[in-house]
Amino acid sequence: MTSPARSAVHPSLPLPTRAVMLLGILVLVGLVYSWLINWRTTDVEWWFVPWLEHIIQHGAKASLEAPLRVQIEGVNGFANYSPPYLYLLALASTASGWLSPFILVKLVSITGALFCAGCIYYLIRALASPGVALLGAAGSLLLPSVALNGPAWGQTDMIWSALAALVVAYALRERWAAMMLAFGMAVAFKLQAVFIAPFLLHMVLSRRVSPRYFLLPALSYALMMLPAWLAGRPAWDLATVYLEQAGAYHWLSMNAPNPWSFVQFTRLVSYETGVVLGSIAAVLVALVLGAWSVRWRRLHGSDLLLLAVVIAAAMPYVLPKMHERYFFLADILAFSLAVCRPRPWTIAAAVAIQLGSVGAYASHMLSFTLGKYLGALLIGAALALLLHHLWLALRPRRAAGALSSSRLA
Repeated sequence: MTSPARSAVHPSLPLPTRAVMLLGILVLVGLVYSWLINWRTTDVEWWFVPWLEHIIQHGAKASLEAPLRVQIEGVNGFANYSPPYLYLLALASTASGWLSPFILVKLVSITGALFCAGCIYYLIRALASPGVALLGAAGSLLLPSVALNGPAWGQTDMIWSALAALVVAYALRERWAAMMLAFGMAVAFKLQAVFIAPFLLHMVLSRRVSPRYFLLPALSYALMMLPAWLAGRPAWDLATVYLEQAGAYHWLSMNAPNPWSFVQFTRLVSYETGVVLGSIAAVLVALVLGAWSVRWRRLHGSDLLLLAVVIAAAMPYVLPKMHERYFFLADILAFSLAVCRPRPWTIAAAVAIQLGSVGAYASHMLSFTLGKYLGALLIGAALALLLHHLWLALRPRRAAGALSSSRLA
């Protein structure tokens, strides 16, 4: 099991200094979030607030059992988010007598950001000291993508990404049952959590995970859907909740900072062809990153976290139909790697991925169209850098094996 003793690479800071830094970060978080919470977005005003108002008016049970048609082509159910998000809105509705639906939706997102920070702490703590992990977790709240995704945009990518980060954190601690359960919970919250699936493939093929754990993701997914089922939603609808979302948008890129933005702009291929090609590319990338690396070396510690960062950035980079927010997991994992393993290349990669995401956010939130294209170039450069260092992490044992073979010959 990985030891937190790896934190020795960080310079030691006196306790009073760490306390002052932590206090300063939290004060700054309060100021930034209180300013951003009033930012109006179409997602909040056209979607989340009406959903919350429906829950307030009809009650949680009725809102979960009776689908409400929404005005987007291809989406025929109540909301196009899975039930776990609706549970959070139902919980927030209990405070509707004191706060407006708009503020309640934003507070749900801010709570998600705090939950994400807690999961980042747990992840970093697997490789670093408590002080480093605490400052890193607090600092994550000031990442531009976190501040924009939560208090500004009112989105929920922090939650599924936090659960996916727990998958990596549990793997670092060799807590295999918890790792599989966290994956099921993440997928239940949002389908994009499958981006981390090649990481699980690596863990399974490296023979670290017993087959007796293989059904745990399905179990935790089912448990996450249980309240909606008890409210009256058919089990089949809950099992296939994401199939309906797949046909909601017919664009190869939704401002995503990946090559499909260029393909869509230049109209190189049709939507149907792009979906097929992108899906094939994603499967190949998943197999290469998840299975091929096992042939060479069983990764541990920060090298294992490096693999997770590469996977989290590569999957939305090659997949079509991605939104600008879908690099959020890569944002927080790259940041965590830079905190745990502060090197020029880890910091450069984390900054490039963060700027790439912010560029894509600007395309949506500020109509800065160029942002997604610049973001695609930045994240592509970060991926190349990370892949180079992953290759270096995998290469030594291969070279040692070849040397051993030559000696035997």
